[in-house]
Amino acid sequence: MARFPSFSLGGREKSIIEGLEHHLSVVKECVMAYQKLVSAYAAVDESSKELFVQVFDLEAKAKGIRRDLSAKISEGAFFGGVREDIISLIQTDDHIAESAKDAARLLVIGSEGDHGYLELLKSEHMSSFQGNLLSAVTALEALIQALQVNRSEVLARVRAVEDCEEAADTEKDQLLRHLFSKPRTMDPVSIIELRDFIFASDEIADNSERASDVVLVLVAKGYG
Repeated sequence: MARFPSFSLGGREKSIIEGLEHHLSVVKECVMAYQKLVSAYAAVDESSKELFVQVFDLEAKAKGIRRDLSAKISEGAFFGGVREDIISLIQTDDHIAESAKDAARLLVIGSEGDHGYLELLKSEHMSSFQGNLLSAVTALEALIQALQVNRSEVLARVRAVEDCEEAADTEKDQLLRHLFSKPRTMDPVSIIELRDFIFASDEIADNSERASDVVLVLVAKGYG
């Protein structure tokens, strides 16, 4: 594969990029575990307890990888003027897993109340919303891989992340419209809890887009 013409990756730098890819793969696992948790709660499945623990374990694993990578970059003499941006990229990726954990926690809290929760969890808009969240992370994964391809491929894949985030926003708006439409069958506290769950979930796509913005900064600074 062709490398960026103005940025030659040495062995240590390549290992960092590969580490970043590994970190994001664990982040994606966390998001997928969170989505299985949503499905389990919608189906009133006992596996939800195990999945809840899995989300937290994967988030902690991703955080550990992020800390090790950040320390490795800070202590080494590589990446030149984009070192801080690489660290920022890793941290933003990590926020995706944190968002999945936050959403999982809010789901568990909220679903202990009004049964109207289940209706929205089973809806087509929730299914599409969750699909777009995962698509955003998958598109970001492809974007990170493009850092070892070329500048034009990076720029093309940035747009894919943005498209997924916009699609998630559209479904989020539909979910909120349904949640606050009349007649309202859920009690006010449950409505607020479900609203917070939706917003926390949406941060998965938002943080994916923020990470793609950091990649654009890398390109603007000459990484490519």
